[in-house]
Amino acid sequence: MRPITDLKSTLFNSLYRAALISCLFAAMIVFALIFLSIEKDLRQEGQYLGQLVFKDLRQAMNQGTSYEEVNQLIDSMNEDAPDITYSMYRGAAVQQQFGGDRAITEEISQLLGSKQDATQIESLDQIHYYHAFRFKQECLACHTEAHQGEIAGVLDVTFPAHRVRLPVSEVLMGLFLVFSITVISSYLFLSRDLFAHIVKPLKRLERKLKETEGHHNLNEKLALDSELEEINSIEHSFNSQQALLQTAFQQVEELSIYDKLTGTYSRHQLERLLDEERSRADRQNRPLTISMIDMNGFKQINDVFGHHAGDCILIHFCQILSENLRTTDKVIRYGGDEFIILLPDSSQDVASELIQRIEEIAHSSPYHYKGQGIIAKFSYGSVEYPSESDADEAKDLLQIADERMYSDKQRRKQK
Repeated sequence: MRPITDLKSTLFNSLYRAALISCLFAAMIVFALIFLSIEKDLRQEGQYLGQLVFKDLRQAMNQGTSYEEVNQLIDSMNEDAPDITYSMYRGAAVQQQFGGDRAITEEISQLLGSKQDATQIESLDQIHYYHAFRFKQECLACHTEAHQGEIAGVLDVTFPAHRVRLPVSEVLMGLFLVFSITVISSYLFLSRDLFAHIVKPLKRLERKLKETEGHHNLNEKLALDSELEEINSIEHSFNSQQALLQTAFQQVEELSIYDKLTGTYSRHQLERLLDEERSRADRQNRPLTISMIDMNGFKQINDVFGHHAGDCILIHFCQILSENLRTTDKVIRYGGDEFIILLPDSSQDVASELIQRIEEIAHSSPYHYKGQGIIAKFSYGSVEYPSESDADEAKDLLQIADERMYSDKQRRKQK
């Protein structure tokens, strides 16, 4: 079962996810900016500090300062700048000639390689700037075992990141990137959720409405597949209305096919049924008889007994027809008290015998209404297709049957 939420919660969740993604990217951008800026600016800071210290140390060493006095000088520098730590590492040639306990480590050697300086960020409070001092030609007079270009020592300047000042342009660029990512991620998340939970379901609803207009797929329920409470409410309401529409459409269709009072076919079906039976008669080369029946004295029954009695007589007469006609025969209510009977595979003589037998049954089975027996009397006229009539139009056949029915009615009145 799909989780259900409302539109407000969905939009909030979309913005919430966008905010998380934005914060993540913002943190990455800030870290990258800090790293890149520190990498660039601490090099400048380290070079500046390193050059100052180097001058002092170089001057002290030229004056013949001992190893202990050099260390004291470095300690003095550390005291003057409490947030900066200066350390001196000695190369192999200096270690061999003068001794000392701070040799250049393998890690520092790999970090420097053939470069003059390098930076290493251990943490925001431990940023190292390494500056290599290499032997020059004039240094070889004292350091006889050394070679020109070899590392004599490495000055390690360690200081925290807060000493590095980020340029305003880089800060603005970072803010712009954070804002851009926030806007883009919010747009993408909102677009995705709106398309998945609103746009796609509405498109399905639009297609279903077009199908409903054409009365297609009324049995198929609408499935919007959305997690939104509002969209699911629309889905439920639409399916409920479609069920009502389907019921109403079936009722209308049944009314258009069958006569509500008598249960016979309605007049709207006459042309279709007649065309079908004529086509079948042509294919099978068999006769088709069309009989038109009109109730006699029906107006008098309505006037004397009321319209309810007239309706009861019609229902009674149609029951007699349904009980004595074949299942292939079709009865159509043509008018108020007029009926048309289609008798496939029957000649006019066979049809006349059948209708005469129905007439005898109707006379022997009167309808009793409020203690009085009412006989369903009628006149009829028949026409046989195709042998008796060359008419191609159904209305011509009906006209012939109607004229014969009228002649029969006149004959009965004269008796």
